[in-house]
Amino acid sequence: MKNPYPSASAKTGEVGSILVIHQGALGDFILALPTLEILRETFPKAKLAIMGFPRILELVDKRFYADEILSIDQRGMASFFVRGGPRDAPLSQFFNTFDLVVVYGKDEGGNFIGNLREICQGRVLHINPFPEWAARVHLTDHLLRELRRYGFPPVEKAPKLFLSDMDKDWGKKFCRVKGLTEEERSGAIVIHPGSGSKKKLWPLEQFSELVRYFQKHSDSRLFIVLGPAEGPEVEKAFEGMEWELGVAAPLLIKGLSLLELASIIEGCRLFVGNDSGITHMAAALGLPTIAIFGPSDPKIWAPRGEKVFVIRKEMSCSPCSQEKFVQCKDLECLRGVEIVDVLEGIKNLGIKL
Repeated sequence: MKNPYPSASAKTGEVGSILVIHQGALGDFILALPTLEILRETFPKAKLAIMGFPRILELVDKRFYADEILSIDQRGMASFFVRGGPRDAPLSQFFNTFDLVVVYGKDEGGNFIGNLREICQGRVLHINPFPEWAARVHLTDHLLRELRRYGFPPVEKAPKLFLSDMDKDWGKKFCRVKGLTEEERSGAIVIHPGSGSKKKLWPLEQFSELVRYFQKHSDSRLFIVLGPAEGPEVEKAFEGMEWELGVAAPLLIKGLSLLELASIIEGCRLFVGNDSGITHMAAALGLPTIAIFGPSDPKIWAPRGEKVFVIRKEMSCSPCSQEKFVQCKDLECLRGVEIVDVLEGIKNLGIKL
């Protein structure tokens, strides 16, 4: 494909506004952050807006990546997914105000991108959001290669989230209200037993045993994150646990936005979680991260960060194809992960309990 930006002068002179459209889940979006960083670096003076799911995008709103965020679920968007029909006039006018539109979407020849290219005077770039399964290329590397097709520089980057001073102050205040000192917060171990898919969950009883081990062998305070995907049985399991006399019970963190959660766990000592968006978020915040993987291929989906260790039991059927993932009911790859494997991972990160 012809390079749309043949010279540095053309880049800076032609692009004053950028719209990025990304409809992916939390983990997918975080693994795409390096491509957004390249857009920022290439066009440092351009206004950059991101359209997607606000509950995710608030992590980057006016926090380095985005000057503005917009919901993909707004009136008139459906008209852009139909070819040949009337398109919403206000949205058409809005899309046409951007010099560059970058769309993360499966079908470059689909109706949505086709409609955008018809109405936008600026350049519309298509980014295939996922690599081919058989290629086993990490998603971040794949997305960076997609950008390279359009003449952007070949670089290697890991996802990073940047919290504001206000975010950090909010996190400190939350912990103070809960009776925690700043030292206890910075030394805390964060545990997230959930995931968006039940087939990516390390058994709850294993997480419970891990919590008991930390209580006995570590002075760290424990934060247990309970998200909307976790059922009442998870909360009940930890609330009902009996603790030794004189040992502080874990702090259950629930009912918070992603930005609030990030503000609390940023700077903590360690994070342990499943293959989930929250685990990707922890890694992008710079936390030493243990990621417990089951059927997913870590070569494609592993979180990336300064200190990340992936734990996985290799099986004869690994890694799972999409078809096998749907059909598998045994999940021996997750049941086979033991607490000693987690402890070995923590040791590999250089953390002493």
